[in-house]
Amino acid sequence: MTLLFPMTNEDGFVFAATGAQYRGLARRAARSLRAVMGDDIQIDLFADVPVDDPVFNQVHSLDYVGTRPKMEALRESRFTHTVYLDCDVVAVADCSDMFALLRQFDCIGAHDQYGNATVPMHQPTRDLPTGFRQINSGVMGVRKSEKMLAFLRQWEQRMTDEGERWDQPVLKELLWDSDLRVWILPPEYNLMHTGFMPAMGKRMAAPRLLHITTLHEINGVEEKTDQPFNLVELLGHRALTALYDLLGRDRSLGAAPSARDRIGDLLRRYPRVEKRARSIWRRLR
Repeated sequence: MTLLFPMTNEDGFVFAATGAQYRGLARRAARSLRAVMGDDIQIDLFADVPVDDPVFNQVHSLDYVGTRPKMEALRESRFTHTVYLDCDVVAVADCSDMFALLRQFDCIGAHDQYGNATVPMHQPTRDLPTGFRQINSGVMGVRKSEKMLAFLRQWEQRMTDEGERWDQPVLKELLWDSDLRVWILPPEYNLMHTGFMPAMGKRMAAPRLLHITTLHEINGVEEKTDQPFNLVELLGHRALTALYDLLGRDRSLGAAPSARDRIGDLLRRYPRVEKRARSIWRRLR
């Protein structure tokens, strides 16, 4: 399988899981990732107990056993460029360009899509501008450096010292104060509200990563650890059909341009002809 953006041995994905349920989800999530990215990518797992599964290149033991192992996984990752994924993130398309971004930026992540929900509204120590939205830390990339490692330690330490339940509000405050170069990913790299898909127009980019936060509530979904996630079970017919339509026409994923796109590209070479064609089209609509 040929990736859209070449990856090296310095690039890798990491999952972090504690408890049998989340270890099972991580194994299925990793298989979904390999299904769309190929077997040559590197995927590591940080877990509270040993996990023997060839889907992972390496399995690392967690020192911290709790509900937020992601900071340790990011901090201890062996990769120069690391993309961390929560265990309920389901890959549906090539997202190798995230590593190209990490050659330019210190940190990447997508905005939380539920700006009026409890977690995004929570501000631990001070009010920050609403437009400075929290990053959803379920999909997060970092470039290794001393500055980045210090940031991750500070994030981890504040969570411990302040007994915060949610990591994203603390992350928001730390990013506000930092001088890290941060890039905000488009929502298709961490699509949480899958109900958007049937309403997405043909000019919109297809999702790469679906973040299905209710996945752990599906009875037995973590048990089929030798299989990737079944999108029919997770999405339903309407959303799945919309997803396949979006993937099938996304030119950034290699889809061929439509006849209308090709005609438009041709007309743009001749501005006068294009202007006349647009005028005729408006009258015919």
